[in-house]
Amino acid sequence: MTDFSMSRRAFVAGGLGAGLSMPFAGMATAQTTNLVFWYEGATPEQQDSLKKLLGGAFEAANPGSTLAIEFRGSALGDQLMISLSAGEGPDLVLTSGPSWTARFVEAGRLAPLDDYATKYGWHDRIAEFALNLGKFDDKLYALPQTQETQILFYNKSLFDEKGWTAPTTGAEFEALADEMLAQRIIPLASGNSGARFTNRHYVSIIWNAESGPDAVYEALTGQRRWNDPVFVEGINTLKRWWDKGYFGGERYFSMNTEQAFTFLAQGAYGMCLQGTWAFAWVPASFGVTGAELATVPLPRFGEDVDYPIYPYGLGGHLAINAASRNKDLAAAALDILMQPDFLNQISVGWSGAWDVPLLNAGELGPEADDVTRQAHAVAVDTSLALQENRQGYLPWSFWPPRTDDFMKGGIEEVWLGSITAEQFCNEVDRIFQEELAEGVVKFPPERKA
Repeated sequence: MTDFSMSRRAFVAGGLGAGLSMPFAGMATAQTTNLVFWYEGATPEQQDSLKKLLGGAFEAANPGSTLAIEFRGSALGDQLMISLSAGEGPDLVLTSGPSWTARFVEAGRLAPLDDYATKYGWHDRIAEFALNLGKFDDKLYALPQTQETQILFYNKSLFDEKGWTAPTTGAEFEALADEMLAQRIIPLASGNSGARFTNRHYVSIIWNAESGPDAVYEALTGQRRWNDPVFVEGINTLKRWWDKGYFGGERYFSMNTEQAFTFLAQGAYGMCLQGTWAFAWVPASFGVTGAELATVPLPRFGEDVDYPIYPYGLGGHLAINAASRNKDLAAAALDILMQPDFLNQISVGWSGAWDVPLLNAGELGPEADDVTRQAHAVAVDTSLALQENRQGYLPWSFWPPRTDDFMKGGIEEVWLGSITAEQFCNEVDRIFQEELAEGVVKFPPERKA
């Protein structure tokens, strides 16, 4: 995960500045048919793959046109805010998901995509729920670049050695975690060093998989309060896990989850409750130790919650700069990014970054390794959950910013005993109600019965 990818889940505060300029060589001029696409960070192999699969396909389909892909790393977010504010920047825009997209839309920096959606049939190809997350005031401004969910990763080699079975219920999970502690294995590979926003990943998990997505939806739409007992009980569950040592105690603060993932591959940790972006960590962890990775959906921590549940959100949005002089060509490039063949090829060696929620994801080629196939299977299951209304809700796509910001630090205060679960939920509710009254809460698409 790059720094910019991590910032997607950080809901960095701020808006578009006024009157700022940046000396970047951005979009094409009126005399050329060159497109520019700024991307975040990627390994040299991933950069070559994107240039070949996207750039090559675009230039083959559009003779005389070129597509320049520039890799901006962790600075991408700030660079986009400054350059788009000045009416400059790339033709193709990658945002960090709905909250960032909303800022650019409100500032008039993105072009509507409705006509292109009709032309290319995107409504027939992309899951409606995900597509609607790119709509603002009933206009489509962005397409999903990667859907994200949270699942349970575990060291299958360790499980096979110990004779353990991956848990599917809360009771099974806690029994297994207690057994791991008895054998001096930390149950959950986790940590928040340099990434405090990681804390609320666990709030997301427990509220979706214990409180349930129906309750979360009702709270997000103002029909239920965040200090309802169903949410308080979930926070108490996290506090119990912390007190038992499931998160590793004080070492949680000395490493981040990506670093802890390497210890999962070594067998020092047993499991990891994490988002699908963690598939990108496998080559540097399980690829080194040779241990086998496996995944299952989140356990059903609440007795009344259906199984499986896939908390849902978008880690990236793809859009067109309103100032681009080549919007038609930019839309043609976007369409390539929505093609099953492109997505299946780009995912080889780059799992977890290109999970567009297609209604028909197609088949992976024979070159795909086991981890790529696991990530692909999760992406297919996640898209199916959307179609069957079994999705949950990820904070960085659905919670308003100040509420989300409080959860990042607030749950840490619960763990350390500074506040109670009730006080945490009361404060979440207080902030949310303020943002609801201010009109900054973007309701999720209607939950179908």
